[in-house]
Amino acid sequence: MASEAYARKFINELDHKPLDRELLKQFAAVIGAERPVLDIGCGPGHTTAHLTSLGLKATGIDLSPKMIERASGSFPQSRFAVGDFLALPNESASIAGILAFYCIVHLTPDQLVGAFSEMHRVLRGGGVLLLSFHVGSEVVRAENFLDTNAVLDFTFFEPVQIEAALRAVGFDPIDVRMRAPYDIEYPSKRCYVFAHKPQSMAPGASNYGKAVP
Repeated sequence: MASEAYARKFINELDHKPLDRELLKQFAAVIGAERPVLDIGCGPGHTTAHLTSLGLKATGIDLSPKMIERASGSFPQSRFAVGDFLALPNESASIAGILAFYCIVHLTPDQLVGAFSEMHRVLRGGGVLLLSFHVGSEVVRAENFLDTNAVLDFTFFEPVQIEAALRAVGFDPIDVRMRAPYDIEYPSKRCYVFAHKPQSMAPGASNYGKAVP
């Protein structure tokens, strides 16, 4: 099954990604211990468990019930729930931080603003989004993903494109970082973005749908 194959491949990936671990440590330090965060597109739950180990009150969200079942069994110390990041179940301004590692890879460019608006909605003023994605302008099709016969499209994005969509919904400031791929990864550059919801914004407020100068 695709969920089992995905879990086998990625469940220990942080062991081989020192920059990712360092950025997660920075993310946890900025947010503060025991504050609620979401790990969107959590997959087998390893990043959610890592956030929990760093002292955060982390909940992993994934669209796949089988993936959530697998994550809950592997990491019972963390919370997991089935959910769609385009329509999060959380109340507005209820979350201190959001981790979104590669969760936008299956979106089209015209879906970015809607997705980021929903993330912005659930974040508190002063909340932080840590986002990662593959850098480029292509769509890569995997015809037999992880030997499961699944066909998946992976969309790459340019950093300026992501930054513009984040600013359109009200995130500011935005810190963009890049790295070359590790040997164990697909050979594409990776981008990490720390995006902040301004402290002064009212709960649920955003710039979505407004003119942006």
